[in-house]
Amino acid sequence: MTTLYQFNRRIVLTEVDFPDFLVRGAAIFGTEAVVIWDTLTHPDDLQPLLPLLNDRRRIVVYSHADWDHAWGTAAVAGAGLSVVGHRLCRRRFDADVPTTLEQRRIEEPGRWDAVRLLPPDEVFDEQMVLDLGGLSLELRALPGHTPDSIVGLIPEHRLLLMGDTVETPLPCIPPGCRLNRWQSELERWLADPRVTTVVPAHGPWGGKEIIRRTLDYLEDLGAGRPPMNLGDLTPFYHQTHADNLQHCHPAISANTDNQ
Repeated sequence: MTTLYQFNRRIVLTEVDFPDFLVRGAAIFGTEAVVIWDTLTHPDDLQPLLPLLNDRRRIVVYSHADWDHAWGTAAVAGAGLSVVGHRLCRRRFDADVPTTLEQRRIEEPGRWDAVRLLPPDEVFDEQMVLDLGGLSLELRALPGHTPDSIVGLIPEHRLLLMGDTVETPLPCIPPGCRLNRWQSELERWLADPRVTTVVPAHGPWGGKEIIRRTLDYLEDLGAGRPPMNLGDLTPFYHQTHADNLQHCHPAISANTDNQ
């Protein structure tokens, strides 16, 4: 079930709560267009948002192409819809995205029949600015969680949408991740005076302390230091941390498993 949170008169946060995690998107209302930032897991997830869209031009922006961020787009499809993402996000729609959907349909017959994959038709590599009328959305690449990950700044409201590039209590790190690039981009946003509010896709939203927490975790992990009191983590995040350790330090992870 989707919950809508009115952040202010121009921004609505969309949330779907699963047993193990919450996933969050947003709708940003300009005078000329509305951006749906991530379409969540299924077209049903966006149904409560539809009455608010009216006749504005619709733009979908994917923070990245993972299933819980990009499978609801069919709910807002129609003439004039633009879908924006990183160039690598577009490539994933020809690779792992349809494969994942096919597997889910095998595992859960009927559950995903309404999902229709809509890849980006407008792509960028490093930066892109969308003018919505009365406010803007500045998109910037932030690879790390996935190579196609991006963030979106709404400077008029000092709000940074961060997808899965930050997460509380800890992010998911893929094999072969370039931690240095991820960290340097987080440091850049941490120092940006235009940012007051940070809204990730998972975990609570708040201030820049969310960026600092993820940055500290990445720095500790990269250095091979214990990052936190792991006893405070849920089983889901215990496993995530174990996977992260394996991806970044396979030898250390193997020794830990054997103790």
